[in-house]
Amino acid sequence: MPYTPGRLPLFADRAFQAVTALTVIDVAAFLVQERTGPLWPAWVNWLLLIAVIVPTLLLCRRVRADPASAPVVRRYWRTAEVGILMFVGVAGLRVLSELGAGGWLLPFSVVLHAVGGLVLTWPLLGLPFSARGRARRLAVRLDLGTLSCAAGLLLWHFVASAQFADGTVTVAGVLSAIVIMGAGLNGVYLAARVVLAGVDSFARHGLYWIGTSALIGGLGSAIAFLHPWQPGGNLLVVVLPLAAYAAAVGARVQVVDTAAGDRLRRAPRGYSLMPYVAIAAVDGLVAYHNIRGTGNGILIDGVAVTLTALVVIRQLIAFRQNDALLARIGVQEQRFRLLVQNSTDMVTIAGPGGALTYVSPAAHGILGSHPDDMIGTGLALRVHPNDLAAVTERMAAVAGAPGNTATYQMRLRHADGTYRWLEVISANLTGEPSVDGIVSNARDITETREVQDRLSYEASHDMLTGLANRALFGKRVAAAVNGAGRDQQVSIVLVDLDDFKIVNDTLGHATGDALLVHVAERMRAGVRAADTVARLGGDEFAILFDGSAGTDVDQVLTRIAAALLEPAVIDGEPMIVRASFGVVDGRGGDDAGDLLRQADIAMYEAKERGEGGYERYRPGMEARGAERSRQAAALRTAILEDQLVTFFQPVVTLPEGRITGAEALVRWQHPIEGLLGPGAFIDTAEQTGLIIELGAWVLRAATREAATWPGELTVSVNVSARQLREAGFPAVVAAALRDSGLPARRLTVEITESVAVGGGVTSDNLRELRDLGVRLSLDDFGTGASTLTLLATCPVHQIKLDRSFMPDGGSDAIADAVAQMARAFGLEAVAEGVETAEQAARVTQLGYERAQGFHFARPMNAADLRARLVGMVAAAPPSQQ
Repeated sequence: MPYTPGRLPLFADRAFQAVTALTVIDVAAFLVQERTGPLWPAWVNWLLLIAVIVPTLLLCRRVRADPASAPVVRRYWRTAEVGILMFVGVAGLRVLSELGAGGWLLPFSVVLHAVGGLVLTWPLLGLPFSARGRARRLAVRLDLGTLSCAAGLLLWHFVASAQFADGTVTVAGVLSAIVIMGAGLNGVYLAARVVLAGVDSFARHGLYWIGTSALIGGLGSAIAFLHPWQPGGNLLVVVLPLAAYAAAVGARVQVVDTAAGDRLRRAPRGYSLMPYVAIAAVDGLVAYHNIRGTGNGILIDGVAVTLTALVVIRQLIAFRQNDALLARIGVQEQRFRLLVQNSTDMVTIAGPGGALTYVSPAAHGILGSHPDDMIGTGLALRVHPNDLAAVTERMAAVAGAPGNTATYQMRLRHADGTYRWLEVISANLTGEPSVDGIVSNARDITETREVQDRLSYEASHDMLTGLANRALFGKRVAAAVNGAGRDQQVSIVLVDLDDFKIVNDTLGHATGDALLVHVAERMRAGVRAADTVARLGGDEFAILFDGSAGTDVDQVLTRIAAALLEPAVIDGEPMIVRASFGVVDGRGGDDAGDLLRQADIAMYEAKERGEGGYERYRPGMEARGAERSRQAAALRTAILEDQLVTFFQPVVTLPEGRITGAEALVRWQHPIEGLLGPGAFIDTAEQTGLIIELGAWVLRAATREAATWPGELTVSVNVSARQLREAGFPAVVAAALRDSGLPARRLTVEITESVAVGGGVTSDNLRELRDLGVRLSLDDFGTGASTLTLLATCPVHQIKLDRSFMPDGGSDAIADAVAQMARAFGLEAVAEGVETAEQAARVTQLGYERAQGFHFARPMNAADLRARLVGMVAAAPPSQQ
């Protein structure tokens, strides 16, 4: 077998070298002794046989123990090792017999010889034929029949007929001829069976050597035992070593082939040489007979005629198989053509230079070009410039060697000038003569890519503003600090819009969204293209300045803040936006999470100032943030453990000063710091969302206490914008009234003007509260968006003049205007913050019917108010009790 790169050399094994050398010595010794006579005692020749068999057994064991060999291969060589080992016993018995150990050893060695032959023959009979299909199996049987007839004729003429050379027929001669014919035909059959075996796990050339070993061993043994003509020495001493050597070559070839790991599946051949070899042999015998005038002429002619008939039948079967094959190929070709022509995938074949030699009809649907117009052109001219380098590299890799493949995506220009995304699988089939080119199968994935790009964009961008979202911003911050050097600066800014919730609550979410888009545009216009602006959620934005810090960032933020303060018309209304900026400066190698946390701390510091603008992070700010967190936790505990206390400030009639109700005011009875006013914790409640729980607690406490008051005294409770944005707030009020037993008409909910002008959920909640029978009051009237439209549209019952407009020796125009508007709209007017008798007298003159303030009573606890109410009832005339 020729040596190919990457395969082990056949003679690189010491055991194989030894068996080769010993076989050569054995054959040479036999031939020399035939000419010159014995060189040594006869038993030495049998020892040479043992010497040849021992390395053969070693080679068989290597195949049997090779884990890379298939199980069927290991099983065969295990059986072969047992059979060959028996011939060591045969040789040993022959040695003892030649040494005169006993006459019975010779027949025993013959029996062991026969058993060993059967052991070696048995696994060969189990090898399957490679033929598939009924017709193929019939053809193989005809080939075996042809070969057997020819082999039988040759064996008879040259070997078996010698048993009757003297013209006499004896029983012994007949039996000898039968055995010789049987052994020879069995050897030929086994050899043919091995050649036709369909076991791809075996090395093909190794099988050939196994067949050769069977033929030599079987036929040679029969001749050695039974043929009347024998050489001077025992023929077995050369037959058995040659058979063993053929087996050794088969084992070595199997090991080499398995180690190479590149054994290809044998392609079935559409014809067989065996019948033609058989006919050639018989024809040669006919010619030999005619020239030499040998006997057996009728037998030879009869066999020749039989073989001719068998070959004719075999040929007819072959013709029928060819017709069926051609028909099947035609159907398959038609099916393939229809599949390609009707496939939505575009199939192309390109020559070595890249010019297209075939283009399927799908090209018209994918690229808008007729396939015939594309023949002779190259796809490279249509590739998107951004993809050209990668596509060229892939195609060069595919073109490097036959069998190379590659899968890639690229954009090709459509006939209308647009580009289509294609997923392409290219295979180099230049080694296939029927193709001789690079075949590419392209599928249009434009819609899939568009969906993927859109999903990727949506996963990394805010859909409302088009800015980067929190996830993308976090990745860019991490990339900036990880990719920068220690001397390269990075600045992170977190931005929060002040009072944006009021816009959402008062003007609706549509207006709020429009305002967010406006803010995004102003921010984007104020930074460089290399900087990143992101919306983190709600009204919170962020900016990443990569390579800038300090005064450069300060100037940009000043411009952005000024741009936001410029009036912008949103849904027909002029608006300005004030924002708070938290800034932190970092360098390459800093922790991105720490920088974002520090920027957040700085932003809350800026918000607490309440003036907008920016605040740069400074060490120690964490302590203030921690204090806010601690206070929020303490406030949550106060709500759960009833550390809160409700105070009440009476509301009186003018000018009598009679108490008609009271406003509920919350205090915190802190276990350490004592009684705290609302200024100490309301901001924390607003920032943390605890205002909802706090407001619900005050509402329950106030209604429960007011239910104990006599008559029709009312209680007023302040409600925040956050509470009114909760869809279930009217249900909370209804539950408090139901649990306390207080009639709804005795509860007044106080709201600010900024809340009253809201829409959406806030307007729905106010309407539901009025439907419950709860009274509504506009608190701090005059300080917010006070308009006639507000009074006409907001379903309130009462307005409360803010204490900042209380007459105090100066102009009382605003107080007078508020009183007149209340009368005009049929609303009750309450003067808040009355601290002197003069103020009380003046607001009475202006027409106010109710008032509250320190002049009448300071806020007091529930017990003090109950005592005052008892005294008031006792002092009242009987008609008013």
